[in-house]
Order: sequence, then C-alpha cells, then structure tokens
Amino acid sequence: MKAPLKSRPARSRGIPASLLLLLALLAGRPVSATNVLMQHNDLARTGANTNETILTTTSVTTNTFGQLFANPVDGQVYAQPLYVQNLSLAGGIHNVVFVCTENNSVYAFDADTAGITYWHVNFGTPTPPRAVI
Repeated sequence: MKAPLKSRPARSRGIPASLLLLLALLAGRPVSATNVLMQHNDLARTGANTNETILTTTSVTTNTFGQLFANPVDGQVYAQPLYVQNLSLAGGIHNVVFVCTENNSVYAFDADTAGITYWHVNFGTPTPPRAVI
C-alpha cells in the first residue's frame, strides 16, 4: 500500500527576488535595460548579456542593488520571467515583466512600479498527457 501524498508546505506567492533584481536601480545612474525575450536571453541559452556596461563587481553592492518590490501571483514561478522595455500597453509606453505560474496563469506587471498589474489570464486546469498504446 502506498503512503498518502503529503501536501506541499505553504510558500510565498510573491515574485522571487531573482526576477526583481532585473529591476534594480543603481544609485544616481540611469538604468539601460536589455529585453529578456526568451529563456537565458539568447538562442544559445548562455544567459549572458554581452552589452552590459553598468553592472560590475564594484558597482553592485547591498546599498545600490536589490529587490525593489514584489507583486502577488497565484502560484510558484518556475518559468523564467520575461522583460520587455518600452512596450505600448494600457494607453502608454511601459516597461513590463511577464510571469507564468504553476497554476497556468500569465501576468503582465509594470516593471517599475509595485502593485500595477496590466493583465492576468488563467488558461484553466492543464490537461494531463494521454497514454499512447
């Protein structure tokens, strides 16, 4: 007889700090962001931003770099959040973070201001794969 499945422990439903590090501002310097339009930034999946000029080992300190805010979502975020700058949305031009959750939801958040959700779509319960016989 199999042991019953244990439920998962309760977890925070905010966007993880790793995402919000993308949104960090360096004190006294304008941020020149780079779009993150796919997992790990490029087709080679290197994760490298070869155009980075502001973030260095000396400019990133606990005083100038870190989490700015967190927005609530309906589940864990396992997929890489995507970032698009200067997107025409909601009657203006905005920097936007797209986040997908384990509950089959997609969110569009303002990347610069806490609490602004441009839209949220839930695609319903995922259909499990069918067995092929």
